[in-house]
Amino acid sequence: MQTEEQCKPNERFLFAEQYFSDKAIAILQSECIKRCKDKPKGQAYERYINWKRKENEIAIFTLYAYAGFDVPKKFDIIFHLDNPNDFLKIDYQLSQSVYEAWFPTDTIDDGHKHLCIFSFDKCLPEILNTLYQEDGKFSTLPKGQKSLGFCHSKDFDEIKKRIEKTLELKNLHGEKWWEYDDGE
Repeated sequence: MQTEEQCKPNERFLFAEQYFSDKAIAILQSECIKRCKDKPKGQAYERYINWKRKENEIAIFTLYAYAGFDVPKKFDIIFHLDNPNDFLKIDYQLSQSVYEAWFPTDTIDDGHKHLCIFSFDKCLPEILNTLYQEDGKFSTLPKGQKSLGFCHSKDFDEIKKRIEKTLELKNLHGEKWWEYDDGE
């Protein structure tokens, strides 16, 4: 498992295309209870199963985590992956993690998807409205959905440079852009 320290700063961000509505959360919590029926349960399980979303919280389904790390974790940047110049600096916390949206844990696991509960000091920022709202158990995500990235400001300049370079390579070389990429 790759740790944050082992991960290049330009790769230290979570990304997502969708968030879960209250209806979807209820379905996923019920599914979690069924799937974990015969598994050992701990505080992370109880916290998630009994969780009711507050006005300042959102359940986001993140894709392929960049590294493994403990939860809770603080972040302060949210940005559009297709335009990292469009970003918001705001303090927020990843307060809960549900591995693959069915097993609550106190960690994010490198390379895996997670249902992440993000908590903000006051209300949810408008930038989150660009994510697709999932209302059910199975994804109905439309193709070409906008993605957001979640990171800490200390890494953001490197992340932004890397994304801009990737976008430029895609513009120049199309689908085979990766053949021209030096990884930096």
